[in-house]
Amino acid sequence: MPQQTMYPAAVNSLQTELAAAVDATQTTIAVADASLLPAAPNLAVIGSDETAETILYTGKSGNSLTGITRGFQGTAKGWSAGIKVARYFTAYDHDTFRGNIQDLGARMDATESALPLRSISRQAIINGGFDVAQRGVSVTQNGGSFGPENAYGYGLDRWIGQVYAGVGSTGTASFTMSQQQFAAGQTAVPGNPKYFGRLSVMALGNLGTSSGFIRFSQFIESVYTFAGQKCTASFWAKSSSARQIAVSLHQYYGNGGSASPAVSCPGGRTINLTTSWQFFTITFDVPSIAGKTLGTNKNDYLGLYFIPYKQDDSVVSIPSGEVGTFATGDFDFAQVQLCAGDVALPFQPRSFAEELALCQRYYEKSYNISDTPGAITSDGALGWEASGSTFTGTNVIYKVKKRMNATITLYSPGTGLPGKIYNQSTNADVAALPERNGENGFKAIVNNVGVSATQLLQVHYTADAEL
Repeated sequence: MPQQTMYPAAVNSLQTELAAAVDATQTTIAVADASLLPAAPNLAVIGSDETAETILYTGKSGNSLTGITRGFQGTAKGWSAGIKVARYFTAYDHDTFRGNIQDLGARMDATESALPLRSISRQAIINGGFDVAQRGVSVTQNGGSFGPENAYGYGLDRWIGQVYAGVGSTGTASFTMSQQQFAAGQTAVPGNPKYFGRLSVMALGNLGTSSGFIRFSQFIESVYTFAGQKCTASFWAKSSSARQIAVSLHQYYGNGGSASPAVSCPGGRTINLTTSWQFFTITFDVPSIAGKTLGTNKNDYLGLYFIPYKQDDSVVSIPSGEVGTFATGDFDFAQVQLCAGDVALPFQPRSFAEELALCQRYYEKSYNISDTPGAITSDGALGWEASGSTFTGTNVIYKVKKRMNATITLYSPGTGLPGKIYNQSTNADVAALPERNGENGFKAIVNNVGVSATQLLQVHYTADAEL
């Protein structure tokens, strides 16, 4: 059934009184002080015993209530001047609360039964509980390939951050993305989550004239996701100080060829964070992709953006205009979910093994989970006996097939240096190269360096196929 209208209450149910007698049919009623009653539309009760009449008024004009439905509850009748009128708690309020709650419960049950946990419609976010941190539990990104004023890159699996000072800016931007652990037994965020994700804006640079932007985002593979439908984001959030942020959903059609321009989805809005955890839900209307053109580079996506600052509409246009404060600070998020429909379903964590496998479609490493790429360790390293060739190597089969050919980085287990294979027999690095790169794996080879037959070689790798 449709949700029934719930009317605001009045603190302490302040009373006024009828300014004049009324009959049973009047739809405009004068009271002594209409300011003591809530703004229209709302309910008011005439009288205070078992004969009381509840009315619904749709307007206020001076000290008159207008557009009244008489006998909304109880019986419409005449009343004398001086009879008390107040916004009491009514049977309608109780019945409406109860009915709406039951309706929401039924809708959630129906949606949950139709959407299994493994369905993208049930949860499109990967690593929404921030359990997987293959790159490390704390990853710092400084301004670099996009300029010193634009720090951009991945941290926790599937989550990307950006601090950009904008066009014409100077200075250096930097952020750290980290996996933070909840205190055991805490109750601020329900469900006993183990971790939450933190974006720490460390350095900003000097704000330029346009396009300044700070975000904590996830790019969901394929702009087809939820196209032409409603979807609802739900999450817990707080910050190191009171801050306004924007929450936006963004359709990106990729690049290469004649891709259509990106689109911000209606429903994006601002929220106000405090230093305490709060729960938020936001429903978006995702536009149809009919008539749109996808780029040829296979990097289209639906992006969920948490935006501590945006200078203008150059990247995201909904909500519009400048939002937030261009300032350092910490922004914390937990139990992030995006599901189909206009109801926020309860957060249901996947097992670590399931979450890790989903992450590994986009990024994987040979190292143990707790070892950061570049660590000096042979645990998990690939090893083989050299054939004596200057291009001896070993085939690598991925744990999970990648979404596209990945960017491969090889590391020496003996020194941690990138671009190297470790010769265990001589305790020395040799130049390394990945080849035959495909969605299922690649071959790690010695790059035109003589290696004696039977010498033992080792290598670590990371494979990055992120959007």
